[in-house]
Amino acid sequence: MPDAGRFSELGEQGSQAVMEAAAVLERELSAGLAEARTAGDRLTGEHRVDQEEFDQLVRRVSENTHQLIDAVSSRLLGNTSGDAAEQTQRLATNAHDVIDLLLNLSSLAPAFANRSMDSTFGPRQSPAERPDGAEGQQG
Repeated sequence: MPDAGRFSELGEQGSQAVMEAAAVLERELSAGLAEARTAGDRLTGEHRVDQEEFDQLVRRVSENTHQLIDAVSSRLLGNTSGDAAEQTQRLATNAHDVIDLLLNLSSLAPAFANRSMDSTFGPRQSPAERPDGAEGQQG
């Protein structure tokens, strides 16, 4: 574990960078709420996760998160040098790698969720296959 004292020189600069990045992220997250609600409504109404909708949400989160990491690390790197700059760059690279790994793993979630819901609620049927022609999930 790195020595936390190495980052003491980042103090105020780091706090300001994080606050600015958080404000941008908050605006982006607000913009993505409609997409998340649509996916949530489909989950509760149709008992399924739409892979394309999910992938779109993951892309938005990925882009926003990578931009946040870049903005914070750029701000911090602009005001540091030596070991602190080196450590900041390594942390930014590791943060990008962790985000990529987690989001790649999350791409498996819709298939698992849909399989689980199929076993719980029965296989999904298209409206044309349903006797009443209704949208949503039977069962």
